[in-house]
Amino acid sequence: MTLRCGPATLLRAFVLMGAAALGCAVLGCSGSGGTASVVNPTPVPTPTPTPSPTPTPSPTPSPTPVPSNPVASPNPLTFTNTGAAFNQTFTVTESNYGGTFTAVSQNTNVVTVAPGTQPNTFVVTPVGAGQTTILVQDTGGRSTSVTVTVTITPVTIT
Repeated sequence: MTLRCGPATLLRAFVLMGAAALGCAVLGCSGSGGTASVVNPTPVPTPTPTPSPTPTPSPTPSPTPVPSNPVASPNPLTFTNTGAAFNQTFTVTESNYGGTFTAVSQNTNVVTVAPGTQPNTFVVTPVGAGQTTILVQDTGGRSTSVTVTVTITPVTIT
């Protein structure tokens, strides 16, 4: 069989072949051996150092205040008769001390002593004529004394 092609058919065939060749050439560029594209990397920013916090200085501890010796008031105590009706009270204070005190009569034939109703107070009861001291002491061994005199006033009956 014989094919007859006119000039228009030949022209169409050349155009189609050129398009096919051109398509292959374009497709061939994207693979290996094609033009490489250059990618500029984004620079990594240099980290800013975080400043270290300035340490707060610890306060210098204050020395613990040392208690002074106890003080009893009033001191001395003077009684003019004996018995509970003549009781007197004294109070004990001591700087830088918050503890308790003890009080002991050195002669219970002259006076007795007992804790009062208020903190750091003591009630003294005259028992007989004479002089003595009451020893007052804190829990740390610091002490003071209260001087006591009991005189009995004679009553004259006429």
